[in-house]
Amino acid sequence: MQYQFFSKLLSVLFISLLLGSCSNEAPSDKTSQQAVKAEGVIAQVGDEVITFSQLNTMLNSSAMVGLSIPALGTPKRNKVMITLLDKVISANLVYLDAKEKGTDKLTVYVSDMKKFEDAVLATMYKSKVLIGDIPVSEEEVIAYYNSNINPEGELNDDSKLAIEAMIRKQRFTQLRDSMRERLRAGTEITVNEDVLSTNSDAGRSDADIVATLAGKRITWSDVQVQMRGADYRASLAEFYVDNDEERLMRLQEYIDNRLMVDKAIAAGMDKDAEFVKRTAEYRKTHLINVHRAKLIDSWKPSDDELKTFFVDNMDKVSVPETRKVQMVVVKTKEEAESIKADIESGKITMFQAAQQYSLDPNAKRTLGELGWVGQGSGFDELDDFTFNLEPEVIGEPVESPAGWHLVKVLDVKDAQYQNFDDPQTSRLALRLYMKNKFNDYVVDLRKNHFEVAVYEDELNKHFQKEADYIVALTVKSKEQGSITEQRLEGMQKYITPPPTE
Repeated sequence: MQYQFFSKLLSVLFISLLLGSCSNEAPSDKTSQQAVKAEGVIAQVGDEVITFSQLNTMLNSSAMVGLSIPALGTPKRNKVMITLLDKVISANLVYLDAKEKGTDKLTVYVSDMKKFEDAVLATMYKSKVLIGDIPVSEEEVIAYYNSNINPEGELNDDSKLAIEAMIRKQRFTQLRDSMRERLRAGTEITVNEDVLSTNSDAGRSDADIVATLAGKRITWSDVQVQMRGADYRASLAEFYVDNDEERLMRLQEYIDNRLMVDKAIAAGMDKDAEFVKRTAEYRKTHLINVHRAKLIDSWKPSDDELKTFFVDNMDKVSVPETRKVQMVVVKTKEEAESIKADIESGKITMFQAAQQYSLDPNAKRTLGELGWVGQGSGFDELDDFTFNLEPEVIGEPVESPAGWHLVKVLDVKDAQYQNFDDPQTSRLALRLYMKNKFNDYVVDLRKNHFEVAVYEDELNKHFQKEADYIVALTVKSKEQGSITEQRLEGMQKYITPPPTE
């Protein structure tokens, strides 16, 4: 019943969230009621499909997407899921645009993907081959117990688990310590420490060979990134670690990783489902990020363009002055003047005056404090007066339609980001400029370049399924002898005080 009550509301919200960013023109998205191609598919952008389970996984990682996680089966959660769907559709549009424009062929993207794939392969080879599973038999546990612990004591389940963990940790340490030796067994490796040394920095070229691995050359160019120091900057490539021992250690790690990658590929791990899944996810996400950065770089405005944008959008960039205000409201000017005199003479405080005399029904609770207010948020009669009043001074009575006011400014937060020449203000203006440009770009992709189909019936079916699941759980929890009832009974012992004699 609850779900049906919100069904029409969600339908309206669904359309407005998915299509509302397309200005006033007719949207091109196709909100389809037809059967979807595959179970669980709730939307499609070009040839990219979006499933309900995909959204659920992303929502449960809300730190990543910046969304709250409302309770399962509630209209609030459905609303968040629709918002998330809109984000995923936009991401897929940028992904398809990146592929169409060849961003996936850029050197920076290809290089980044190679580094990521190599890191995944090295990690997989290390964990599956060099370390692998570390089984511990029950006989080994008993032998360890008899040799290292009192054999007359009882060997219970807890002590078995502790001994098993201890043996496994010892073996892991042994495997890790012997990893390099086992990895390099049978492989010819030479290191040219003279070329690697800091003494060669002035005359070394990128093509100089720092090591050979099974006859393959490793040049300074190959290991430059590994040799960067903490002070490295992209424009200052000469800043490398200045310690020969540290350089040698990093080179040895590079060689180990190269070996692990080569052996992982030889073992077919680059075809493994785990590798395919991890790299596919990163490939798509990273391509979107690289393409977005490329677009933003191409949109960089001139100083005059950005300044014009700032002037036109100052209300969205700037933070106006706010004041923390305390107020007493009475019926007459004479009463206000009398109360003001009593406060200034020390007979009563402003807090007491608000509690005892103010017409504001909340004054007894708030003691007249209105909190932080911005200019233009109250009566016109009070606005200019309040924002010209000195802090900690009780102003003269001011009349408004609500009565006569005594106003005191407790604190002031100055206006911010109103001067374009301030670097922080110009950065904020640039951020908003780029955000607007990017949003407009995505809207254009959605309307004019790629087909977007959203299967509303399928989405609503999943919403209903979640709502039904919660209803069933609620009914089950009320059954006699349910786990919920048992837990409540257990908690009651700690809540209810024992009877007194």
